[in-house]
Amino acid sequence: MKPGANTRASIGTVRILLLEDSALDAELIGNQLTQAGLRFDIHRVWTREPFIQALEADRCDIILADHVLPQFDGDSALEVARVVAPEVPFIFVSGTLTEELAVKALKRGATDYVVKQRLQRLPDAVLRAVAEASERKMLMRAESALQESRERLQHIADALPVLIAHVDNGQHYGFNNKAYEDWFGVSTQELLGMHLSVLAGSAYTYLQPLIERALAGERMSFESVLPHRDGSSRPVHIDYIPAHLPDGSPSGYYALIQDISARKAAEAALKSLNESLETQVQERTLALRQSEATLHAMFETSFQHQALLSVDGTVLDANSASLDSILATRDEVIGKPFWATPWFAQTQDMPAQVRQMVTTATQGGEVRQEIAIELPTGRRSFDFSMRPLRNVAGNIVAIVSEAVETTERRAAEEALRQSQKMEAVGQLTGGIAHDFNNLLTVIRGNIEMVRGRVERQAGSDTLPLRALDNALRGTERAAALTQRLLAFSRRQPLQPRALDLNRLVVGMSELMRRSLGETVELVVNAGHGLWRAEADPNQLEAAILNLAVNARDAMPDGGRLVIETANVLLDRDYLAQQPDVLIGPYVCIAVTDTGSGMSAETLARAYEPFFTTKEVGRGTGLGLSMVYGFIRQSNGHMQIESEPDRGTTVKLFLPRLLRETAADDDEPVNVAPPSGSGGETILVVEDDEDVRTYSVEYLRSLGYRVLEAADGPSALALLERDGAEVRLLFTDVVMPGMSGRELAVRARERHASLRVLYASGYTRDVIAQSDRLDPDITIVAKPFSQATLATMVREALDRDARGSRAT
Repeated sequence: MKPGANTRASIGTVRILLLEDSALDAELIGNQLTQAGLRFDIHRVWTREPFIQALEADRCDIILADHVLPQFDGDSALEVARVVAPEVPFIFVSGTLTEELAVKALKRGATDYVVKQRLQRLPDAVLRAVAEASERKMLMRAESALQESRERLQHIADALPVLIAHVDNGQHYGFNNKAYEDWFGVSTQELLGMHLSVLAGSAYTYLQPLIERALAGERMSFESVLPHRDGSSRPVHIDYIPAHLPDGSPSGYYALIQDISARKAAEAALKSLNESLETQVQERTLALRQSEATLHAMFETSFQHQALLSVDGTVLDANSASLDSILATRDEVIGKPFWATPWFAQTQDMPAQVRQMVTTATQGGEVRQEIAIELPTGRRSFDFSMRPLRNVAGNIVAIVSEAVETTERRAAEEALRQSQKMEAVGQLTGGIAHDFNNLLTVIRGNIEMVRGRVERQAGSDTLPLRALDNALRGTERAAALTQRLLAFSRRQPLQPRALDLNRLVVGMSELMRRSLGETVELVVNAGHGLWRAEADPNQLEAAILNLAVNARDAMPDGGRLVIETANVLLDRDYLAQQPDVLIGPYVCIAVTDTGSGMSAETLARAYEPFFTTKEVGRGTGLGLSMVYGFIRQSNGHMQIESEPDRGTTVKLFLPRLLRETAADDDEPVNVAPPSGSGGETILVVEDDEDVRTYSVEYLRSLGYRVLEAADGPSALALLERDGAEVRLLFTDVVMPGMSGRELAVRARERHASLRVLYASGYTRDVIAQSDRLDPDITIVAKPFSQATLATMVREALDRDARGSRAT
């Protein structure tokens, strides 16, 4: 590769040792290097002694040597250079060097060769040789530093009076200190790769479940008995600390084993002396407690962040948990004032608070409070306490600082508050939508009645008809708004089917292209081998179209909209970020635009109903809320990724359908007759008088015999009347006292052939635990039109009591 300008600039001035007896050739070489823009300093020699002196004085970065000289020669110079300065590159520059001699020179250690007839090659050869030499020096320094670090780590581990080892996931030793060799009598070479059951012997049976827990990521601390090289079994205290790779995956564990034979012997001795020497035992116990309190107080509960301070607030020691939180070592904090360490230095006003806490503890008081601090690992919350440490005489000799992290708990509490807020808003909007649907049913029904009469009497005056049509369109828009409210509150009726999402998305592409306009490019990437999912196709199409329209509005100057489908597996790692998601296989629909994106503040409120960033009149703020409610009601999950000016990606996750089911072909449309066939009796049960009156009058106008009741008990009484012969029960779902579902069940216990048609603004009480319609339930959603009511009643009458079509 030919060196470039960056290489020349990075190398700087090159010190050249030139072995050349010809002043003219030396001048030509210098001119060639100068023309190439190379900065250099040439020291020319042409005999042996000056050449060696220059090498020993380290006066060159590279050697350029002629092959033949009057009192010296290039081959001899090469041999001298390989001995005195082997790291300095050596290039032959000669007019008499044949190709065969050049190859031999390269084999003996020369870096390159350039014939004087082609000096234009020399600058690149010099730059390349100097750069390669510099890289070799850097590599050697790095390898030396790494080896030095490893040796230092080994020396530290060997100096500790505990057994230290690393065990991989297969329970084989990968590292051990000298204490392991002394204990088991096995050399490091023999120990590497050995299964730990070989050393543990009979203790392995007891240790195995604890080892498996450590390999699963749990920190273990316990006492056991291990065989010693002298043939005895000695009591030990063992700590298993899980190890992880940089990517977080488990890589075995570290074993720390401490011989506690002396402590056990001391305890046994103290116990035996207790019977006759109680006073002496108490004195020794006090001394032991004082020693343990001073040396081990902060390490007894190693899962907490602990630090030991002097009475003036200087850090004496800190445990690993606290040091890991600030990415520091003990040497970096010991001897410093506690409030000036990285635990508190980056948080405003916190150093002064900690200093005051130290003063309080020094005076004998205890401090406990919750704090939020900025650490190198991020902002984290703790239950923080500080208390004095006293000796047996009651004097304060140190201060103990303890902190229990509450970051995850606080995040979970905040997520719970947000969830409760969304649930409360959902209940409120659901209740409003239910009552509003009743009002819309009455308004729409009466408008349709009036329109029918006006249409028969209007003649040439169409103004009243247009006014009534506008009113009907207003009720339709109001109904759509309430449907979005129900979607957000997860109280809309869903009729899920097995779906091929590739087919559904591709089938919608033409509709979306018309909705997006010519300035937005639509790209559909259908995933290969896509799993099937179960969802309400109409609601899912509405959700996708809603996202597409939102994307279009975010790209007023045009852009690109990509809709992709894929199979995904949401695992425990994802669950850690989204605790309300169930682990398992999902089918994902990702909608990505190149629009304006959202800020973090906007993204945090994206699901809230009525929240919108669009100007007045262009959005209700219910689009994403409706999509969110539908996906959650379908047992799915929704995720939004967005940054300002970098576009938005909305991902819809629907659970994979694992059971076999029929294909999701389009259902046939049954056009039922709008009127009764004569002699058919319908029982209308509705607690809202206006809705009941409208329904009864309209059904009678269709030729049905209609009975009416305001509640469940009254309806059951009518069913028991002689000659009632009711064929269809048309009942509201939510009624005081007895619900529509309960009424239907009790009515069918007495009249098994009775057909049932439900009506409701929302269907929470007739929907099963999965929030989906039971197979035997037919429902007409309020507000309903006259045509819809006529069709649904006729269909219900034409089906048998089990829900199949009558023939």
